[in-house]
Amino acid sequence: MRRSAYLCVVSALLACAAGCVVSKKTYVKQQSETAAAQKELASTRGKLSESETKVSSFTAQTSDLQKQLSELQASLSRASARAESLEKDKDQLQQGNRELSQSLNAKQDELSKRISKLQGDLSEAQSGLVQAKSRNTDYEGSLQDANARFDQLSAKASQLEKERDQLAKAGAELSKSLSSKQDELSKTVSSLSGEKRALEARLAEIGKAAEEIKAKQDRELAQTKGTYESLVGELKQEIAQGQIKIEQIQGKLSVNVADTIFFDSGKAEIKESGRKVLQRVGDILKHLTDKMIRIEGHTDNMQIRGSLREKYPTNWELSTARATTVARFLQEKAGVDP
Repeated sequence: MRRSAYLCVVSALLACAAGCVVSKKTYVKQQSETAAAQKELASTRGKLSESETKVSSFTAQTSDLQKQLSELQASLSRASARAESLEKDKDQLQQGNRELSQSLNAKQDELSKRISKLQGDLSEAQSGLVQAKSRNTDYEGSLQDANARFDQLSAKASQLEKERDQLAKAGAELSKSLSSKQDELSKTVSSLSGEKRALEARLAEIGKAAEEIKAKQDRELAQTKGTYESLVGELKQEIAQGQIKIEQIQGKLSVNVADTIFFDSGKAEIKESGRKVLQRVGDILKHLTDKMIRIEGHTDNMQIRGSLREKYPTNWELSTARATTVARFLQEKAGVDP
């Protein structure tokens, strides 16, 4: 009956050793899953670098305010989506870390229980060994079996303790590595958040600049329109007679005056009728302090003849003299800023 009891103890110990092999395979599987997670993290970082390159390229290629506005909005949307994706990856890594830590703790508890059971079996074997020594020589064979089983149990217990220490060390290293990766992800997310804020600020600046430009254009158009209406109102009689023509094209005003109002044929002195018209025009133009006024002199296509050629060899000189006379009148008589 005692020999049968010893055989039952050995069977139990062998079953325990088989269970320990299964736990090591599980641990190897966990290591493989961790390596896959680290590979996925490296791929995520590569995608993040590619996103940063696209943002940098986008900023350098901005050509005008409207294009900057639309492209920055698109870039901001992509950066926000990328930041949300990284936050999800970070949460998944943290969840995996917690699950792995729980699994390692469970394995350590299981090993501790098995070691305690083996120690209990060792105690039982030692007790059986003491009992066997007190018996007669008929049980010497059983005593040798017990010694052999004791040695096996000691070796298995030592091996299990080493495996437990290795698992604990590997778990600590894995936790440290995951913590480092989490820190890198946090820094990356923080950097993207900074870039997002910078893009938002740039977007606000562009919007403000666009509003200012539009307001300036509206003011200039309103001023040009007011000047046009003032000129039309002041010179409506001459306009009706076809002597003056006023046009408003692309924010610019053009006042065309028939040369018969200003000058006699072949002369550059302003007639009295021209002085009156020019004075009324100058009274309006002198208030436009931020505009450029251009004066163009024209003549007919009749060739200059006689003594007049000594003063004006060609119509070019005559037209220049007429334009200069008008410019002097606007400055000296009408008070237009030179």
